[in-house]
Amino acid sequence: MNDVRMAVVGVGRMGLTHAENLARRVRGARLIAVTTADEGRAAQTRQCCGDVAVYPDLKALLAAEKLDAVCISSSTSAHAANVEECAGAGLHIFCEKPLALTVAGCDRAIAAAEQAGVKLMIGHVRRFDSGHLEAKRFIEAGAIGKPLVFRAISGDVDPPPPSFADPAVSGGLILDAMYHDIYLSRWLLGDEVIRAYAEGGALVDTGVGSVGDVDNAVVTLRFSGGAMGTLFVSRTTRYGHDLRVEVIGDEGAVQIGRLRQTPVRLLDRQGVHHDMPRTTPDRLGEAFVTELQTFVDCLTQGIEPPVTGTDSRAVVAVGAAATRSLHEGKPVNIGN
Repeated sequence: MNDVRMAVVGVGRMGLTHAENLARRVRGARLIAVTTADEGRAAQTRQCCGDVAVYPDLKALLAAEKLDAVCISSSTSAHAANVEECAGAGLHIFCEKPLALTVAGCDRAIAAAEQAGVKLMIGHVRRFDSGHLEAKRFIEAGAIGKPLVFRAISGDVDPPPPSFADPAVSGGLILDAMYHDIYLSRWLLGDEVIRAYAEGGALVDTGVGSVGDVDNAVVTLRFSGGAMGTLFVSRTTRYGHDLRVEVIGDEGAVQIGRLRQTPVRLLDRQGVHHDMPRTTPDRLGEAFVTELQTFVDCLTQGIEPPVTGTDSRAVVAVGAAATRSLHEGKPVNIGN
C-alpha cells in the first residue's frame, strides 16, 4: 500500500489532534478530508492541517472521496454506527474510545468490521505512552513480583458542558473518563475484571448533575486472579490534568505519571513551584502520534492492530457494570 489516504470523522478536541498528527507527523499517511458542520472548527482544521477538504457529515464524505481508512472521533454515541457505515464502505477504521456505549453496540461494530474484512483499531492512547510501556515491561519481567493492587487517578481540570456529560452522549463519567484506567488495569495486570463497585456524586458541578451524571467517582475492582483495583476519576482537578497509575506487587511496585509539564522547578520564599499539564494532548502528545503511526503501519505491513474491538468490548463491559453499581449502590459482577 502507498500512502494511506485517510479522513477524520469529527474534529472536536481529539479529532483535531488526530487530524494534525495525520497531516504532519504520521509517516505513510495522507490526510484527505475531515467532517464537521461547525465553520469555526473547519477554519481551525485548515489552519492546523493545511487545505484539506471539509464535509458536513460522514455520508457526504463517503460519497465524495476515495479513501483507504478513517479515524472516527465523532460523538461517542455515534461511534458504533459510524464504524458500521465505514466498514460497509470497505474502509479500515481507527476509532476513538470507546467503541460503543454498550456491549451490544460493540458486538455490532466488531461484526461489521469482521464481515467487511477491514482492520479495526481502538484509540487506547495511554497504552502507547512510554511510561506505561516501560511499566508493562517491568511487570512482565517480574520486577514487582505478583501484582496485587492496581491504583489510578484520572482528573480533568474542568467539567464538560452538560450536553456532553449527558450519559446518553458520553456514556457518563466512568465510561468516558475512567475508560483508559480500566483498560490499563486489564493490560498491566494481564487479568480480567470480575466485579465492580462504584461510589460517586455531582459534588462540584451542578451542570453535570442536571443531566444525571456525576463529577467525581471511586470504583473498586476485583480481578479473576485475586488482585484488586481502586480507581478515582474526577471532572474537577483544578490544579491540572492528573494522570497517575501504580501497580503494587508482592515484591515491589511501579508508579507511572508526573505532576509537571516541563522538567523545571522554581524555588523561592513561598515554596516550590512547577507547571502542570492542562489537557490530555499536553500530557500524552507523543503517544497520540505513536498510536496513529501504529495503525498506519498495520495497514501498510498487513499486520493486526494491537488494540482490537474485543479489547474495547471488555472495557465497556466493566464500565457499564461500574456505572450500574453507581446507581444501584451494590457490587455488580461483570457479565451479569
